[in-house]
Amino acid sequence: MSNELKSASSVKTGKKFSEKRNYIGFTIEEISEKLFINKDYINAIEKGNYSIFPSESFAKAYFNKYKNFLKISPEFPSLFNQKIEKKHKKISNEIAFENNFDFIFNNLYVIVAIALIIIFGIYYLFKSEPLSDVVPQENINVDNVAGIVENVNQKNQSSTSTQNIDKNLILEFSGESWIELYVENELVEAQIFSNGDIYERQIEIPFKIIVGNADFVKGSYNNTEIDFLTNANRLTGVNTINF
Repeated sequence: MSNELKSASSVKTGKKFSEKRNYIGFTIEEISEKLFINKDYINAIEKGNYSIFPSESFAKAYFNKYKNFLKISPEFPSLFNQKIEKKHKKISNEIAFENNFDFIFNNLYVIVAIALIIIFGIYYLFKSEPLSDVVPQENINVDNVAGIVENVNQKNQSSTSTQNIDKNLILEFSGESWIELYVENELVEAQIFSNGDIYERQIEIPFKIIVGNADFVKGSYNNTEIDFLTNANRLTGVNTINF
């Protein structure tokens, strides 16, 4: 955010944090180590300027964590407006699974078999000799056609099963981080994670993930590794990934 995000009320609230911290005898650096919160975020809360925070839910999470530690009860300042981020990044080998070409390809054997039956049927109508004299019977054996249809159905079922598995989003955390998950620009998940946590969810494209402290996040979608570090903000470690 380019403009300062503060008010007289937020500055007043911030003073309550700094006064209580000084009263119990802690420095900002010591608070940062105890709570695993970047000291820039602590300083921002105490000054009442929330411009550094990438989102309201992220700011509120650290606000509540800090106030609970100090055992004070100020209200979170109403400063944030809902905004949609415009940065876009897609997995490089994202694949659209279902389209007309896939349908034709998956059913190619059935189409060819039906076409052959129609051709031989027309030929039989215009020829006096039996169809068996024109082409060996095994080429149009009903059992063979049924076998082809069954094989195609099995392939389609296998493809559908694979697609369901590939819709898994898996995230692993090696330190304190947070995520916001959006579907059609609507927030559906907002959580803070610690070292060793794993987050797994089945979700369909399109969706968007915003992560904080991207250095501590690894994950995959459609069995493809997600790059959380490229384009991440150097100061906040925040990155937005669009699918």
